[in-house]
Amino acid sequence: MLLIAIIFISTACNESHKENEKTNLSVSKDKDSIIMENMINNVVNTSNIAKKEEKKINKPKATTSTFTFKNFKNKTTILNVKNDVYTFSHIKQSIVMINLSSTWCPPCRGEVPHLSSLQKKFKENLFIITALVHDNIKDNELKKLIISEKAHFFVAVNQNENEKFEKMIIRKLGIVDNFKLPLMVLFANGRYFTHYEGSMPEEMIESDIKQLLEKQKRDK
Repeated sequence: MLLIAIIFISTACNESHKENEKTNLSVSKDKDSIIMENMINNVVNTSNIAKKEEKKINKPKATTSTFTFKNFKNKTTILNVKNDVYTFSHIKQSIVMINLSSTWCPPCRGEVPHLSSLQKKFKENLFIITALVHDNIKDNELKKLIISEKAHFFVAVNQNENEKFEKMIIRKLGIVDNFKLPLMVLFANGRYFTHYEGSMPEEMIESDIKQLLEKQKRDK
């Protein structure tokens, strides 16, 4: 009987020890699983945070610039540039030309009658702004010149603002600082279309304007 009791106790202890080992192993596995799961979650969370931070860094900021063109009669048009969209206030025409010019520049003076002609031909669709830059002409002399040369378009005389626009546009167009005047930039429906450095035949500009008008008709 004593032998049987010893065997029974020994077997029970062994079974209990095995059960304890199983329990400890299970607990250990559970702990390992929890640790591994936490590690995976941390990696995923870190990855998501990194992606969000990357989006914040890579997202380009919208840049806005404003330019006010003013003539002798204190009439103004304001140009807002946001990224590559050009919005002109108080201008109903869909095509706008900004002509950077100086009175001391012979090619600029030579373009005056051609620009006046284009303004008359396409007055319903085209608005021309001649913006004087780097010019020391006095106001009374400029007024006489506008009348004598029959400049039938908007002449912007606030040169500080004109030159601010000049710096912006030559940077966007990739033009060197010592570019040729006149510099004529053509916009259509708020977008840049083309530009001309130096004197340009009226027929070439007219052809581009007609091309734009045809495109606008097709897009309607």
